[in-house]
Amino acid sequence: MLFYMPRTRQPELTRAALLDAASVVLRDQGAALSLDAVARAAGVSKGGLLHHYPSRDALLRALGFALIDRFRQQLDAAHAHELAAHGPARGAWLRAYITLTFTPDRDGEALHAALAPLAGHPALLAGLSEAQAFLLTDAEADGVPPGTAHAIRLACDGYWMGDLTGLPRLNAAQAQALRETLTAWTR
Repeated sequence: MLFYMPRTRQPELTRAALLDAASVVLRDQGAALSLDAVARAAGVSKGGLLHHYPSRDALLRALGFALIDRFRQQLDAAHAHELAAHGPARGAWLRAYITLTFTPDRDGEALHAALAPLAGHPALLAGLSEAQAFLLTDAEADGVPPGTAHAIRLACDGYWMGDLTGLPRLNAAQAQALRETLTAWTR
């Protein structure tokens, strides 16, 4: 897929278009993405890409932050939907988290692919970890005992990241049973 990127003097728009292109390339090619492929997909020169993201790691790190932000927006929307449907009952945030975990999402797949190559770079991961600190605080603030809240979130994360770690995937019935159990723990 080729993105048409008009010439602009608005670097934030250019960076956003480059991240969109990188996300598409990651979905299509996986973690082996090259800067050349991203530049082609964005319709810019490799030099233009390097002006905004001077290395592959810088691009992947920026993409990681952008995808975390997108996930948080999706989570906020799912939480708002849960609150609208059921009121401010305990566990609403965790139920939103469970819903997103078990809903197929191409951006989530791109986030996996973006974060995997950074695993060997603790300095880069530190910033991404800080950007996701809300997962701890929001889970604990949801009215469910903290140990249960973290068990739910970590089970979701394990399910979500299973493909990266080579864990065997649950079949549909097993995944549904897990989802139902985690949801029951939020009540």
